[in-house]
Amino acid sequence: MTTSIGMLVIASVLFGCGVYLVMERSILKALLGLLLLTNSVNLLLLGMGGRSGGPPIVGRTSEAHSSMADPLVQALILTAIVISMGLSAFVIALIYRSFTLQTREDVDDDAEDKKLPRRTRAEAPDYELPRPAPPTPPGGRHGPPVDGSDTDFDQTDFGNRDQGGDRG
Repeated sequence: MTTSIGMLVIASVLFGCGVYLVMERSILKALLGLLLLTNSVNLLLLGMGGRSGGPPIVGRTSEAHSSMADPLVQALILTAIVISMGLSAFVIALIYRSFTLQTREDVDDDAEDKKLPRRTRAEAPDYELPRPAPPTPPGGRHGPPVDGSDTDFDQTDFGNRDQGGDRG
């Protein structure tokens, strides 16, 4: 299977022009760049599919089997054409909507995007102030005693309970 050098050169020139146009600020130029990119990829796939010749499906044992074109590549190209036409219709609708709203179709830099490199962390919308550590209670780490005495474990208190006396 050989590929025509002319087809490769044409596909590479179309690909380079398409990449250049996609980098432009105009939506229309980006659309033309996308169309050039898809057409260059289709030409590359077509060139890799083999030489054109007889019908793609002849049979497994015929002599024409070695010189026929690959039907899978042709199906891929047809699918790519349909997808690129749908994408271009969507971008044309975007261009129309942008032109009706702003009477131009160029994409401007957003003022908020220009502020991003100069923004501090505290100005970020997802920034949360650090929570202060909770104060330690006056009785130490575990807090004051529950019963108001100096310790929670008071031996005399248990002694009074065992004897039936009231707390003092």
